[in-house]
Amino acid sequence: MSIEDYTSTLDIKSKFEEALSYFSSNDFSEAMRIYELILKNDGDNITALYSKGVTYSKMGDSEGAIISFKELNKIFPNHPPTVANLAVLLEEVNVEEAVDFANIAAISYPDLGIINRIKKLSENNIVKKDNGPLLVSNPVLDENNNNQESDDDLLGLLGDYNIEESDEVKAQKLLDNGDFIESVKLWKKILENKPQSSEIWLGLGNALISAGYLDKGQQCLERSKILTTVVKDSIADRDERIEGFNNEGTDSLTTTSELESENKKIYNDKVNTSIEWYNKGTSFLSEGKSIDSISCFEKAIGGCPKEEIELRVRSQNGRGDALYNLSKYSESILAYHAAISLEPNLLTGRTLYNMGQSYAFLELYEDGLKCFEQAINRGLEQDGKELCKTQINRCKVLLREQKKRLTK
Repeated sequence: MSIEDYTSTLDIKSKFEEALSYFSSNDFSEAMRIYELILKNDGDNITALYSKGVTYSKMGDSEGAIISFKELNKIFPNHPPTVANLAVLLEEVNVEEAVDFANIAAISYPDLGIINRIKKLSENNIVKKDNGPLLVSNPVLDENNNNQESDDDLLGLLGDYNIEESDEVKAQKLLDNGDFIESVKLWKKILENKPQSSEIWLGLGNALISAGYLDKGQQCLERSKILTTVVKDSIADRDERIEGFNNEGTDSLTTTSELESENKKIYNDKVNTSIEWYNKGTSFLSEGKSIDSISCFEKAIGGCPKEEIELRVRSQNGRGDALYNLSKYSESILAYHAAISLEPNLLTGRTLYNMGQSYAFLELYEDGLKCFEQAINRGLEQDGKELCKTQINRCKVLLREQKKRLTK
């Protein structure tokens, strides 16, 4: 890492403070300029991505806000304020997509009127849109904004991540906001379970450098470099070797085919490792060891190339099943939705049935009913179809009783 990179990391807190100052003064263009600068150096900075979406919305650029929030949703799916914002923004653009995001947001905000209204929209039955506010928060974490949410509140402090794989998010957030020592502590804790993750070593290295431990930080960055399987790093290493060969006066140059072969091997190694973790997860799940299986599925997801959609979907579904077994129904639904968002065409009747069960346990009978009804025509065996019919009847009865209680 260069001196410029050190400076960028160490100065990140002051940049966010400067951006917040501009944002608070309604100088959104200057705030946006700073967020763009941060993202230029760190394209996955969650605070900057979220803040960029908020700033776009304040500038009246809904399209830009949607793009920013969707980009963040790809990195960390189903962050409640992000999906709530997307539901509101997409209502005028794509009703079906808005309803999908509203259904996810409702898990965390079951009493929020604007989200519940969007949930009820359909292509053939569109309720007139009220003048509700865009559900946005301050662009930078503001710990003093802890008022209870209502339709008119600003939602979604960036620290409110409650998805299962949030330790990495919290560690990066601590780093982004200048709490370097706590960030180091959390990265070290994560590293105990993920000692072969280049991303975790990188995060720990950056945190150590920011905290003033340059030597230890550099050692972590070197470890990350050794472990990393990112193609661009392989190309850079290969280029160094080519330069060395040229300096020695040899005629041996690395060919394009050799480079492609090496990159393919790296890619296949990542896939095979992810498959191994997935298989371990399913094995633990079958043995009733749900906590162990969650760890395996998360490692499969974290190391799996983005192109391997089916493996990532299977791993998210496995994670959802494990969370369901642990009675973490809200989190299991988020995992299932993450799988669906990756590739809707891979949605199975089994996943819909499990998701319906989670909704039913949360007394969200209407949502559970929809899942069971759709599951019947998604490749279930006859026994599975009968189970769905039983659950449909059960949900209808419970839904009627629930409505009676609410009308009293």
